[in-house]
Amino acid sequence: MEQLLSQEEIDALLKGISEGDVEAAVEEVQVEAEQTPSPRAKAQILDFAKYTKGRKERLPSLEFISDRLSKSLRSALTLFLEREVDINIAPTQYVEYGEFIKTLPLPTNMNIVTTEHLKGFFIVIFDAKLIFCVLETVFGSNTITVPKIEGREFTKIEFNVIKKLVDIVCAEMEKAWDPVYKIRCRYSRSEINPNYITMISLEETVVICEFTIEVADVVSWMKICMPYGILESIKGYLISTPSREDLEMREKWLQKLRERVKEVPLDIRGILGKKKISVEEFLRIKRDSVIIIDRGVDEPIDIEVGNKTKLRGKMGVYKGNKAIRIEQIID
Repeated sequence: MEQLLSQEEIDALLKGISEGDVEAAVEEVQVEAEQTPSPRAKAQILDFAKYTKGRKERLPSLEFISDRLSKSLRSALTLFLEREVDINIAPTQYVEYGEFIKTLPLPTNMNIVTTEHLKGFFIVIFDAKLIFCVLETVFGSNTITVPKIEGREFTKIEFNVIKKLVDIVCAEMEKAWDPVYKIRCRYSRSEINPNYITMISLEETVVICEFTIEVADVVSWMKICMPYGILESIKGYLISTPSREDLEMREKWLQKLRERVKEVPLDIRGILGKKKISVEEFLRIKRDSVIIIDRGVDEPIDIEVGNKTKLRGKMGVYKGNKAIRIEQIID
């Protein structure tokens, strides 16, 4: 209570402040506030290249291709394993390759598949459980047991089975892609460590198509990794999903084109022989002159189609007309 000012002391203090006899402490507080440096916000560096790589346009046709692949692969594996196989599709993912390989177990089975007509490659990845399911089935086991593979590599027998699996996937992948874009898939090599695959950078965006495969109560998976840069070269084909009507119309047009192409006339010539001579020799040619050509009477002659040698045969007579009997087709 002693620290409280009386009314007289309050009046005197206010009078002193108004007349200037007492300096207010507000200015000092303001000065101190002005002198105290305000904390500066820390600037963050934005990696525009990484930001741009992460934002990729989705390709709806890949969903259509994955659906076709799952159906055809189910039939192919059921026939190969002689067991009922069930395959389900997971949503397509667009991620950085570096983030994707962090999710893979070690050792893992990564198979490089080259894609003709697409100028690139895919990576087909199998779960170890799927490989051992196939192994048990191929060698006639009635029950499927999955051993632990942590800390060891695949054997030669296992790699042979893996190659067979890759060949089946390649064949079915060609069928699945056919309505959208015709590709040819060929097995190249296998790796057990993702770091050994240096053809793709860790920052590059990849498209992941994942399939859950169930064989005799054993649930495994298969993943197909496709670099986005390769798919971007044919993005026009992958933007829109082909419908059943589009496929039927396309097939009709292809059939019509095949029929019309067969009606195109061809210029076919049988070349009895050739001889290169100089202008001087040509000027000396007269009636009854003899020109020796580059082949004998009994040798086969070339048949040109569109100025290109496509066939080879021998001269003769057929039903009173001069004819050529085809003996060789030249690729």
